[in-house]
Amino acid sequence: MTVTVCAVTALLCTSAGAQASPGSTRAGGDGGPASRSGGWHGPVLSHPGQPEIDYPRGEVCAFPTHAEFPVVDMVQKTWTNDAGDPVYAVISGPLIMDVTNKDTGKTVRRDLSGTGTLSYPEPGRTDTYVLSGGDWGVGLHSSDRPAHNKWLVSRGFMSVRLTKSGGETHRELLTLEGRYENLCETLKP
Repeated sequence: MTVTVCAVTALLCTSAGAQASPGSTRAGGDGGPASRSGGWHGPVLSHPGQPEIDYPRGEVCAFPTHAEFPVVDMVQKTWTNDAGDPVYAVISGPLIMDVTNKDTGKTVRRDLSGTGTLSYPEPGRTDTYVLSGGDWGVGLHSSDRPAHNKWLVSRGFMSVRLTKSGGETHRELLTLEGRYENLCETLKP
């Protein structure tokens, strides 16, 4: 499931890879068109990718980091409103992340496979959405509030609001329940 958000993911490492309808799509749960009017339409199926992530020193952790995703096989089901705007999505499937402290070379592997949801609280706007679920990660940047300078991997439940404005993405940690790991602590020298 994750932005960069490890989305997916899902996790997902909250990246644009987990937003509405990236990758290949097909309409309707059976591959046919979603032709209903009024209410929600879909789901439209897609297979979001997860790009590599590079955080410079101080952006998320006190040291530079790099993340790769050797396994990405997520499926996203997106429902839209009458205007075709995304309203809700479910992302699930395998997502494996390798994160490296670029100063020391120390690398850890984390399994972010699972299921997450994307909800769009303001109809017609795709620049604000909420990513929720378990088993996903998010890099909270220096400018994010209230939590910042952490790379969290949730093993319980986590919910993050992402807002894009002026070419930047801002993350707001809404909920973090249960076990979690801060990769900045795990990878520090």
